[in-house]
Amino acid sequence: MHEIVGNMHMHTPYSDGEKWHHEIAAAAIAAGLDFIIVTDHNVWVDGLDGYVENEHGRVLLFTGEEVHDNRLHPQGNHLLVYGAETELSPFASRPQTLIDKAGEAGGLTFLAHPFEAGVPGAAVLPNLGWHTWEIERFTGLEIWNFMSSFANEVVRKLGPEIADTTWQRIRALPLALRPEHTIIGPEAETLAKWDALLAAGKRIAAVGNSDAHGTRIRLGPIVREIYPYEYCFRAVNTHLLLDEPLSGDVADDKRRILAVIGRGAGWVGYDLPHPTNGFVFTARGLDKGTMGDTVRREIGATLQAVAPALCTLRLIRHGEVIKSAEKSTTLSFTADQPGAYRIECLIPFKGRDRGWIYSNPIYLT
Repeated sequence: MHEIVGNMHMHTPYSDGEKWHHEIAAAAIAAGLDFIIVTDHNVWVDGLDGYVENEHGRVLLFTGEEVHDNRLHPQGNHLLVYGAETELSPFASRPQTLIDKAGEAGGLTFLAHPFEAGVPGAAVLPNLGWHTWEIERFTGLEIWNFMSSFANEVVRKLGPEIADTTWQRIRALPLALRPEHTIIGPEAETLAKWDALLAAGKRIAAVGNSDAHGTRIRLGPIVREIYPYEYCFRAVNTHLLLDEPLSGDVADDKRRILAVIGRGAGWVGYDLPHPTNGFVFTARGLDKGTMGDTVRREIGATLQAVAPALCTLRLIRHGEVIKSAEKSTTLSFTADQPGAYRIECLIPFKGRDRGWIYSNPIYLT
């Protein structure tokens, strides 16, 4: 299969980002991405789909939307929509209706940054998590949002009483300027929710994204861009597996990318400590498959994972670690129980183990 890498959550000045589409595309090319999906808040920007090329390469750019109800207090329920090709913000106040309307339009729906700590009353750190869980028929979860990880670490390290003041901004500055020393992995609550949904028999695909804004902060005469687009695109990404390489045909390539996103044919990778390219997770029973596939067991099914560098591998079924391997690149296990099996890999980086690879499940029946 052919691996491609992309990022599917970012913003332009159409909402609250700092750079325009062509500038973001150039950053994506520099970071080595194959595709990006721009998701401005409550606005679907039409007419920009296509390959962007420069002397360093090319990237496929198309647009989705991050839809949410601006009148909701506390703010939250942000939904990433890919492939609907229509404006959906009029349905933002009714999450289930929004999900259904996106599905009727052929779109995929992912709950964005489902768990954020937030700070009551702080304009810089509102709680943007998902609050309305009485929903169904959504495609999946954004299990790792790089900017959300930063916000949550600020709250954890500085305390929930943080206010939007110059002093608190100064205290948060080291966390903003050295994220590789701060960010550990996805939120534990998000992974637990994902496992609970999988244990309930739901097929829930996972993606990981940057949520890049190119935000500039000002402290007196000093202006600094934190989490630049290119830096973010070298961090948390979604890796996908296609049957064949991208062809260069915009409509066909977009259709194929959306299909594998919806199926969960790939993994979330933190590519900053070490590239996650080449990761493998397969199952062989009566038939065989990889991430996002359903595989029938005979007496059992052999699950095998291969990582591109030494790490700690964990095989997880419905929240339970079934088997682990430390300082290894491989893990294998014969499973005799049905269910959703996924792999987590931790890698040493900047003095501690950090989340590295989070596979989509293989579903054994």
